[in-house]
Amino acid sequence: MERKVHVFWAFLTILLVLLSFVLCVYGASGGVLFARPSGNPQDAVTGFFNALEAGNYDLACSYVDGYSSLGLENTPESEEGQLLFSALKRSYDYSLSGSCALAGTAASQKVLVRYLDLAAVDAAAQAVAGEEYITALRQILADPDPYCTSDFYDIPVTYTNGTWTMTLGSDLLSALQGGIA
Repeated sequence: MERKVHVFWAFLTILLVLLSFVLCVYGASGGVLFARPSGNPQDAVTGFFNALEAGNYDLACSYVDGYSSLGLENTPESEEGQLLFSALKRSYDYSLSGSCALAGTAASQKVLVRYLDLAAVDAAAQAVAGEEYITALRQILADPDPYCTSDFYDIPVTYTNGTWTMTLGSDLLSALQGGIA
């Protein structure tokens, strides 16, 4: 019995194989086509700020993509620096504004962040005439509330490798460092 190769069926088979190959290459370069993330992206934001308020900077960094340090881990050596740093850490407060906007594996959470404006404290301490800087600084930091600033930040949160992590913008990082970055 003689076998005949039908050109039409051979061509169709080759065409389907090539189409499958192109789709595989496109799918691999395009990333995940469909993903259903687990967990709540808001948990990354609240976890970060709760850890920040508690002074647990390693835990805070675990909620942030691309940062192993926030620059807050080391206490300054000078007396002025220690006073300012301590007051800055005590000043942190946050509140979520609305619910988290979710779009697939990306989300966004608006947060009102309160922090001590170190430049304003420094300017006020230098403006006190007739007193030593450290004495003026202690007086100001006895009631630092007038020198605190609150701003809204829209924090992006992404789902990668099975967890939600925040993207820390330079404006928020500057606020966490007392407005001097």
